Amino acid sequence: MSGSRMAAIPQTPKLTVEGLVTRTESGFHQVRVGTQVFVCRAPKRLLNYTRTTTTAVVIGDHVRAHIAEDDTGVIQEILPRRNELVRGAAGGSRFLDVIAANIDLLIVVHSLRDPDFTAARLDRLLLLAEAAEIPALICLNKVDLETPDRTAMISQAYRTIGYPVILTCAKTDLGIATLRHRIAGQISAMVGPSGAGKSSLLNAVQPGLRLRTAEISESTGKGKHTTTTAALLALDGGGYVADTPGLRELAIRQVEAEDVAWLFPEFRPYLPHCKFSNCTHREEMGCQVLEAVRTDGITHERHGSYCRVYEDVVEQHVW
Repeated sequence: MSGSRMAAIPQTPKLTVEGLVTRTESGFHQVRVGTQVFVCRAPKRLLNYTRTTTTAVVIGDHVRAHIAEDDTGVIQEILPRRNELVRGAAGGSRFLDVIAANIDLLIVVHSLRDPDFTAARLDRLLLLAEAAEIPALICLNKVDLETPDRTAMISQAYRTIGYPVILTCAKTDLGIATLRHRIAGQISAMVGPSGAGKSSLLNAVQPGLRLRTAEISESTGKGKHTTTTAALLALDGGGYVADTPGLRELAIRQVEAEDVAWLFPEFRPYLPHCKFSNCTHREEMGCQVLEAVRTDGITHERHGSYCRVYEDVVEQHVW
């Protein structure tokens, strides 16, 4: 998006449109209206429209814009958002970065190997979806590197909770057709640790994207970020998918400590039956969540994830 095209901000619009933001880069935003795409800027009043976020216009936003004779435009209004996908801002700021808005499906990608599977990391990504009220789809990738027994154990644990799980391998195309069908016609966001294989999966789902894939650092075992521009990528089957940079710090600041348990779907049937209304579900007598852990209604791993997140909220209030 060239800055020279936007040197003069249009004062007299030839038309006003409502469209979908499909790309943001260096202060410029692509707004799609049907088959047309307009390059727009946002005035400073929109960049300061909230006290809690550092980013105003994001991919997935529905906006109203004035378009000039040269087909450049100025965004006048961000229409109300159905949901937001957020992460912690850089530098320890108290603000949040909004990554995307109005998401129909959050595809949570986690590799089984290279880098190794970590239940705590996957659980925190699922909490992000629960807090934002975005349906989640778990994509366990690189199944060719893990044993069938462990793959089945991990996938069944999350299916039992109620999350749909797809097993994928970009190298062999395993699960690619299923994933392609699942995201058709929707606006999806794909999140997960760097190196989990998000770009490889998108290249397989939509041949021709040629997204750069991440290498794994030999020293850290972690992936190197490969995505720097926020964009909704159009799919041949209809809809869009967002490939976002690796999350630096999950942050759901509006969640209070007493609400954390509700973000774990398998906890919900037990919550109304605890003896104490202010039960923290960690050590109290008469806690039905703990009873469910003892009787295998809730796994020890998921309860451990809950306790770690609860402590984070209480001690730092960073969620």
